[in-house]
Amino acid sequence: MRILTRSLFFTLLSAILVSLSLHAKEERPNIVVVLCDDLGYGDLECYGHPAIKTPHLNQLAKGGIRFTDFYSTAPVCSPSRVGLLTGRSPNRAGVYDWIPRGRSVHMRASEVTIPQLLRKAGYYTVLSGKNHMFGNKDRAFDRITGGGGPGKEKDWVDHVKERPKDKPFFFWFAASDAHRGWGISDDAPKYEPKDIIIPPYMMDTEETRKDLTGYYHEVSRFDHYVGLVTSELKKQGILEETMIVVAADNGRPFPRCKSRLYDSGIKTPWVVHYPKMIKKPAVTQSLVSVIDLSATCLELAGVKRPAFIQGRSFMPILE
Repeated sequence: MRILTRSLFFTLLSAILVSLSLHAKEERPNIVVVLCDDLGYGDLECYGHPAIKTPHLNQLAKGGIRFTDFYSTAPVCSPSRVGLLTGRSPNRAGVYDWIPRGRSVHMRASEVTIPQLLRKAGYYTVLSGKNHMFGNKDRAFDRITGGGGPGKEKDWVDHVKERPKDKPFFFWFAASDAHRGWGISDDAPKYEPKDIIIPPYMMDTEETRKDLTGYYHEVSRFDHYVGLVTSELKKQGILEETMIVVAADNGRPFPRCKSRLYDSGIKTPWVVHYPKMIKKPAVTQSLVSVIDLSATCLELAGVKRPAFIQGRSFMPILE
């Protein structure tokens, strides 16, 4: 009888521990960061642009929180992306400007990144698309791929389909849209010069309008692939428990924008969609920086924020 009781005790204890483990796993959200390359602050429909079509991003904004005062740490790609991944000012990570061609390792190898900490905590981690921070292998990611297609977005849905189903995941999906030079495809609308809205600091010429049609197209193509990822998450029944963050590294690739420290160079869209936490969709004027993403992801995942991370969690805003 005593042996039976002891056996029953350990069976029950084991069941409780497994249950707690599964519950903890369920509580940790999936995280998808979708990064557009060179996107101006107001160049999405949900930010008021009257011509560029971005229906899928509109839906995420309607069901989430749209930030009106979000700023990058730099007006060019590599420092901005390093700030996002490390939660630190990029100069502390040794990245001061974009990376010269031919260098395979960009940020210091000693830097600790969000996906590295999440992977250690049991997350499956993927980088797909534009990198421009380090080489094709990194301790933070289980997989690094080039994305495919003219905007480096082609394999995003495949990553969502092929992920391990027993782990939460962190996906860093980084498009090369809307970076020069333009690559027109059938994945997005094609715009006419007459449809273009010229910013007040640019010359209204035929050449300018033609140039902007390529930019408009690539912004819409980025939206198309965001829609495909969202649709696949919904199909798998995990959209509710996935935080999707839509961002850009810097402003549009035009004069007075990218590489310049005006709002048009460092202020970008920032949309967060996470139905499990965001019960009331909203627009917020809270001042947020790219370095705040790291602390937010770690808090959501139940991972202690290291002291060297400068960013602060924006979870109170989501709540």
